[in-house]
Amino acid sequence: MLGFLTAASRQLFSIEPLGQSARGMATKLKSHSGAKKRFFPTGNGNFKRWRVGIRHLNSGFSSERVNRLSRSAHVNNTQKKMLHRVLPYK
Repeated sequence: MLGFLTAASRQLFSIEPLGQSARGMATKLKSHSGAKKRFFPTGNGNFKRWRVGIRHLNSGFSSERVNRLSRSAHVNNTQKKMLHRVLPYK
């Protein structure tokens, strides 16, 4: 009896609600929580990060070095590729 139904009408007459079948649903990708907190996307697809070494144990550093460490930096191409994988929605 169901041999004459098309695929579209089978979906209409199925018990499952539309979009809820296991085969039709795509899974969402998870963003890496640590990378989400450390890297910020720029407008051109690059990422910015803060420099390390400024939090503590820097009393012997020159003021020039401390100022340089307080500025943000851009990631290189290898890191950019990896960040696009672990932060898919940024």
